[in-house]
Amino acid sequence: NRQVLGRAVRYMSGKGIDQFLDLGSGLPTAQNTHEIAQAINPAARVVYGDNDPLVLAHGRALLQENPQTVVVTADVRRPDTILASPMVAGLLDFTRPIGLILNAVIHHVHDDENPHGIVGTLKDALPAGSYVQLTHFSDAVPESAALERVLMQAVGSGRMRSREEITSFFDGLELVGPGVVFALEWRPEA
Repeated sequence: NRQVLGRAVRYMSGKGIDQFLDLGSGLPTAQNTHEIAQAINPAARVVYGDNDPLVLAHGRALLQENPQTVVVTADVRRPDTILASPMVAGLLDFTRPIGLILNAVIHHVHDDENPHGIVGTLKDALPAGSYVQLTHFSDAVPESAALERVLMQAVGSGRMRSREEITSFFDGLELVGPGVVFALEWRPEA
């Protein structure tokens, strides 16, 4: 996931995207969205959103010296609240293209929480020329059912979806080649 995130942010940056909304960002590790984007364009702006208090505290501590990057309390299941956040609107210009990052987060949204509606609300807020990066657990391998059971017991979420279900998150958008593939297959660098 970190490798495909890096490839996607570099791709978007190469297409002129200089502002990113990274939801469900998780604990900061090596090669975060802001590090990748700001290495290409030091003026790039990044909003991270997460609902985990540990993630929020750690992210804010690491980024307090970076005025082009903020960490906001955000539950991806409430996209309208995220989009209405003064911190989000204060850093991102929704009249210009944005890179929306949903890396390894939507598979934690249960079917009854309307994951397609969530992604649709976020996509609808993006201006023309924006990009969406989304990774998701797939049921394409025989072990996926067992993995889903483990995730549900250990974490309480982790829904496997079919290629068709995952692809439908991109409805209304033009897919960047090679399209919806396993993470290792999306524009590999090696």
